[in-house]
Amino acid sequence: MGTLTDRCALVTGAASGIGQAIAEALGAQGVRVLVSDLDEAGARGGRAQPQRHRAAARVL
Repeated sequence: MGTLTDRCALVTGAASGIGQAIAEALGAQGVRVLVSDLDEAGARGGRAQPQRHRAAARVL
């Protein structure tokens, strides 16, 4: 399988649950992650951003 480094992904529903887990997993693989959720405060609060790769995540 190829590398995901330097790729970009948009994850919707990323403030919690499956969306959050996907955003974190992608971030751990070096993907630049854009997160979106109806709960903007939750997304901006860091719950949706990959924990080890916060600099690579952006909230829409």
